[in-house]
Amino acid sequence: MDEGTMNGTFLNGKRLSVQKVISERFELSHLDELRIGSTTLQLHIHANHDTCKWCEPGLNLPETEKPVATTISEPPTLYKQRSKETNRLKRKYKLMGSG
Repeated sequence: MDEGTMNGTFLNGKRLSVQKVISERFELSHLDELRIGSTTLQLHIHANHDTCKWCEPGLNLPETEKPVATTISEPPTLYKQRSKETNRLKRKYKLMGSG
């Protein structure tokens, strides 16, 4: 929600409200781009402790491999594979929570 700022807040390139008018609330999704003034943030919203390949530390992707927006409700195949492997390793090393 934009609180009526001069420069505005943009979600995926669309201004949330006109200048100096408070906007309505908007739902944010994984890989949305939020621009506040001159600062742009790419949002990474993950279920549990999972990550996507763009969140992995030290991984620099060329411009041609920039992420494509997806929703958590229908994760891409790579996300499913990573989640399966993470859970397998947690079971193997007994890292699963007991509660």
